[in-house]
Amino acid sequence: MKTNTTKISKVSVGLAVIAMLMIGGCAQDPPKNQNVFMGYIEDTEVNVTTRIPGKITGIFVNEGAYVKADQKIAQLDNKDMLDNLSAMKEELSNIGKNKKRLENLYTVGAVSQQKLDEIETAYEVVKDKMSALQNNINDMTITSPIAGKVNVRVLEPGQMMAPGMPVVVVTDTSISWARFSIPESYINQIQLGKVLTLTTGMANTNFLAEVIQILPMADFATKVPTNLQNERDVRAFSVKMKILNNKDRIKPGIYVYLKLANPNAQVALGGGSHESN
Repeated sequence: MKTNTTKISKVSVGLAVIAMLMIGGCAQDPPKNQNVFMGYIEDTEVNVTTRIPGKITGIFVNEGAYVKADQKIAQLDNKDMLDNLSAMKEELSNIGKNKKRLENLYTVGAVSQQKLDEIETAYEVVKDKMSALQNNINDMTITSPIAGKVNVRVLEPGQMMAPGMPVVVVTDTSISWARFSIPESYINQIQLGKVLTLTTGMANTNFLAEVIQILPMADFATKVPTNLQNERDVRAFSVKMKILNNKDRIKPGIYVYLKLANPNAQVALGGGSHESN
């Protein structure tokens, strides 16, 4: 009985080892396609802000809203400024009346040139102060510098807004880009103005993209050599492409994929250009 148990145990162990080997062989990662490069979609984002600090009295857009260039986005409290401007207008009016009176007196020799110069200087000083104050009042009304979509509403009414702090972030939806890092061995397949096909993880969605920028300075890529006899640093170029179609399906940050021809295969075929997208 003991012998049979031992035989059965040996058989069981043998089968288990075989099963583990088979599972291990099946669980290996599939070989990666070295000709496919992953990039990402990005849009131009603008922080809508102002140079004047103040308390927000109103925000007129919500996240997801589309805005036009120069559309009113928010309002800062400008009551004190408006009161000061009103007082300056009254002051300027009074100085203007006195200036007119002195000009009439000057023409008949009743006042000196100095008196006339003094009141004219005072008049110009108030005008300059009013102009500066009016510019500040204009800055208290915050508008969008571009047309686009409100992605983030950063602040709310009642909060204080510091200079340079965004009240909302607007994304320019009129143009989107894809960015890739292409190794030097593939970069000869990328030329300015060339239109390539980018695939995505979204069903039935590909993008046509035009190459609009290839950075002339190459950065070192973080690649580990697999062949010690051919060990060297691999350089990569930053490539920027403008998306030409399916703009309604673009989501900033999604991954896109670019397939290029194997450079070794190109050399074997005599260095011809073979695009496989």
